[in-house]
Amino acid sequence: MDRAATEAAHALTLEEGEFLPFSVAWPALRDGYLQWLQAHESTGARFEAAEVNHELALGALQLHGRLDRLDRQPDGSPLVIDYKTESATRTESRLKAGTEDTQLAFYALLTGHDTPRAAYLNVGERDPAKLHESPDITALAALLADGIQHDLARMAAGAPLPALGEGSACDWCAARGLCRKDFWSQP
Repeated sequence: MDRAATEAAHALTLEEGEFLPFSVAWPALRDGYLQWLQAHESTGARFEAAEVNHELALGALQLHGRLDRLDRQPDGSPLVIDYKTESATRTESRLKAGTEDTQLAFYALLTGHDTPRAAYLNVGERDPAKLHESPDITALAALLADGIQHDLARMAAGAPLPALGEGSACDWCAARGLCRKDFWSQP
């Protein structure tokens, strides 16, 4: 095991055997990421922060989020990167979903910048790391902001909102139960 893997195992208070599956995969993941990083930094992009909390006022609402990684482009604009360990095919389908996948749009909105960039970065031991950038992120972030404000105005006016929640997103939702999805009747 290299030093970084050893430090990670100790930080997670894992015994050597518990970290073994990760230590086997680590060299390929590390090498693929470092190759991507070298090419990425050659464009002039520079790391700014990781696991950083961001807030943005949107009317009377305060948005909060945590960004995996924030870089600065040579022109000073932000590039938000969200790490993914899923297949590249699944990541590409996220981007094709347009307004259905709000994660990058929300993060771009949190930057408060007029022309942010946002992307998913696939990392894994099978394929080299690859950046999947959202081409319409500025428009998607504006649509999301408008949608949030529209929904809040409807709620303030007493309009009922439909219960939403599809697929695996519900498994990770911090507000699970608020929508009562677990109690929806099955058709």
